[in-house]
Amino acid sequence: MKQFMTAESAIDTFINCKKEGQEIPQEVFESLRNYRKWKESSLQGLINASAYFPEIFIETGMEETAEKLLEEFKKRIVPHKK
Repeated sequence: MKQFMTAESAIDTFINCKKEGQEIPQEVFESLRNYRKWKESSLQGLINASAYFPEIFIETGMEETAEKLLEEFKKRIVPHKK
C-alpha cells in the first residue's frame, strides 16, 4: 500500500516549494487529492493556505467542497450548557 504525506506536510511542502520556486513533489498532489478525508484542522489549514497560494486548490470545486466539509464539522459541535 502506498504511503501518503500527512495533510499538514503536504500543505507545508506546497507552500515552501512555491516560496522557493521549486517543483512541487508528486506526493504533495496525491495527498491534496485526499482532502475529503482530512480532519477539520487540516481543512482549515488548506483554506488558510489558499489565501496566499490559491493554486493549492488543484481540482475544480475543491474550495467549495472543503468549505462544505468544514460546515459539516461545525454542525457536529454540541453546545455547552451554562
